[in-house]
Amino acid sequence: MVTESRWKTAQEYERGFWQRQAESIAAGSSERLDWYEWRADQLADRLRRAGLGTLADGTARVVEVGCGPIGVCSYFPAAEALAVDPLESFYAGDRVLSELRNPKVKYLEGVGEEIPAPDAFADLLIIENCIDHVRDVDAVMTEVRRVLRPGGTLYLTVNCRSTWGYVVHRALSRFAIDAGHPHTFTVGRARRLLDQHSFQIRTFETGSFFDAWLTDLRGPALRQRLKGVLGVSEALLSLLAIRA
Repeated sequence: MVTESRWKTAQEYERGFWQRQAESIAAGSSERLDWYEWRADQLADRLRRAGLGTLADGTARVVEVGCGPIGVCSYFPAAEALAVDPLESFYAGDRVLSELRNPKVKYLEGVGEEIPAPDAFADLLIIENCIDHVRDVDAVMTEVRRVLRPGGTLYLTVNCRSTWGYVVHRALSRFAIDAGHPHTFTVGRARRLLDQHSFQIRTFETGSFFDAWLTDLRGPALRQRLKGVLGVSEALLSLLAIRA
């Protein structure tokens, strides 16, 4: 668990990031966040390949924690969708961001440690690149178990680092150099987290650390190249897990 002040620093970082995104979209110099649709299609495909395709047929109740301004659930077929984020008031008040939303999704202000949803409500719960932004990882996972029905599915993605990258990033994070990510994950830590909270992992896919490192070293921006030099390059982990 991180301190309240450290978590608030991370939230201010997120607010600033999305404010810049909104300004860029309004100026016509940025895409309109099309990656949400791409990620939703990717999730539906993963569910089908894992034998869980009924979750993508439009009859499931879906909750997304840490949805950002739009959320994967905005493009995912669902009978009912709740999208939760601590910065919801900010997103809802921004005309550019709010206009990109799916009006069928119910957006709620809240945190993963206290998800505003009933017990056993969700057939599918989405945590898309958010678990390393929360204040208390274990409290979030406890809430995930509460909100998912028995046999329900968790879809979680998180950027992971090598063991060396974990050590370096933790040192940097203590000085708030990476303000947006108060937690650091390795592939092993992510797997242990699911085991500790009695989730049965169905699929477990990771990107290449070598490719991520090479991409950073060759990147156009100094910050990106520094990630490669320091060894803190990230590979995306995507998993599906069943609530026992």
